[in-house]
Order: sequence, then C-alpha cells, then structure tokens
Amino acid sequence: MSDPVTVLVVDDEQVVLDGVGRHLKRDGYAVKTALNAADALAILGSDGADVLISDLMMPGMDGLQLLDRISDLETSPPVIMITGYATMRTALQALRKGAFDYIAKPFTRAELLGVVARASRRAAMAATTGGPPEGYRGYGHCWVEDLGDGTARIGLDSDFAATVGTPEDLELPQTGDFLEQGSACLKLESADGRSHVLWTPVSGTVIEVNADLTYDAA
Repeated sequence: MSDPVTVLVVDDEQVVLDGVGRHLKRDGYAVKTALNAADALAILGSDGADVLISDLMMPGMDGLQLLDRISDLETSPPVIMITGYATMRTALQALRKGAFDYIAKPFTRAELLGVVARASRRAAMAATTGGPPEGYRGYGHCWVEDLGDGTARIGLDSDFAATVGTPEDLELPQTGDFLEQGSACLKLESADGRSHVLWTPVSGTVIEVNADLTYDAA
C-alpha cells in the first residue's frame, strides 16, 4: 500500500488550518500545518511535503515571499495559494512566479479537494507534459495569444488537462459574458467527482467560444 500524499497547510489563522486539514484528512491525505511561513520552510527542510497550500496574505513573510523561498529549494512541491477576492491580481502574480494554482475564498470542499488532487498528480509526474504553444504567454493553467486587434485567445494548458483527465461536466462562459481578470472562466467536474476551476488571466467580453471544447454529459 502506497504512502498517503502529504499536504502542508500554512495560514496564520488556526481555524483555517483546522478546517482545511479536516477536509484533507477525510479524503485520505496526510496533513502538516504551520502558522507562519518560517515554520513552513523548516518543515519543508526537515520532512518535506508533496503539496503546499499557503495563505497569500500573512504577517511577516507573506505567500509571495514564501513562494520565492520555496523556489530556491532543491526540490519544491506544487504550491496552491489561498486568496480573497481583493487579492486576485496578486494571486495572478503568484501564478507568474511559479505557483501551481490558487483557490479563492470562500471555497467549497469539492473545490479544495479538486485543486489538491491536481497538484498531487502534478507532483507525481516526473516532468511536465507540455505548456503554452511557442509565442504564447502562459498564466497558470491558461495560455493567452494577443491577436493584435484588441482581442485575445485564451487556451487550456496541456498540463492542466493531463492532471484532470476526462471531464464529466464542463461549464464555459457564454458569448457576451464579461470576464474580469482573476474570475472563473471554466469550471469542470472530473470523473472522480472533484470540482476544478480555471481562472481567466485577462479582462474582457467573450466574443466567441470554441465549440470543440463544449461537453455534453449526456
């Protein structure tokens, strides 16, 4: 029997550590917790972790500074940032600095377990399965192509698709919808019943949706 995936949760509020830890343990994860970034680094240095979940806004060393320190480690786990609506743009900065993903408060148990499951699969992959096409800019699990006429195309990174697998249900924006940077542009449920959210890296009005991405659960 294989060892359970170890998740290190970092937050300066004990109630958050208790709540997130409870959900993860019920799903079979081994959980370690830290009330600050310095303690988290000490745990990573001594025992390690497969996945790290960190609050973005913390006193002292914040989530972005912790991310910088983790990137200097010889082996670094996928990092998931917890953020509130007011810090969405900072969360996108975290993605550009190498965070695996972020999850916005308030989040559901299904959303939490979905992003942790994907991060766990990423950790188990020895190498990435792909990335944005050449000449495109990558943001988190999206790529963006500037078409030069005030419009842009947003696509799905192959790494994201590989860690999710075949979806059972898929929710896409509709033509005419306005998407604000940092808001959800795709929601799906994978075959294992977990919810996954993809965040849009740019703001604008949807003028076309790729019909090839639509999915009929029936």
